[in-house]
Amino acid sequence: MNLRLMTKAMLVGGLVAIVLALGGCHNAPKTNIERIDDLKKQVQADAKTLQSIENKEFVILQKDFKACDSMLQFQSPEQVDKSFETLRLVQAYIEQFRITKPAMQAEMDSTLRQLDRLRADAEIHYPSDSLITVYIDDETKYVERLGNQVRYFQDRFGTCQENLKALKKQK
Repeated sequence: MNLRLMTKAMLVGGLVAIVLALGGCHNAPKTNIERIDDLKKQVQADAKTLQSIENKEFVILQKDFKACDSMLQFQSPEQVDKSFETLRLVQAYIEQFRITKPAMQAEMDSTLRQLDRLRADAEIHYPSDSLITVYIDDETKYVERLGNQVRYFQDRFGTCQENLKALKKQK
């Protein structure tokens, strides 16, 4: 009987040890400072992508737009109608980027400064950690919105580039 009891105790003890070991494998929740640092990295990456869009994709898109626009005079009336619609859409995205990009950059710069101030507050635990968590949650939504704007232009410029490439082939 003692052997049976000892075996059960060992099994239970072993199961408890396994459960504790597996429970220890879970990642601990990120601290407020880690979350703020992650947000800063995301904004910096999005700012870098935005700059790349402006310096590469935007320049190429404008050049291709002008080339396709100058081809209109050599197209048939049916082709002109289709080309004109595509060019009008591309031009709208170019204008939208021209207008929106400076504001996006300013928002990113402002967000980075805000995150720096929030991090400094988190380091001294002022205001309370729970209030800092609320601010971080708000900043997270804002950073996601900025990232979505960058991806929006990345996606639209890629589509525009494909459409202009198709127009060039009609030549």
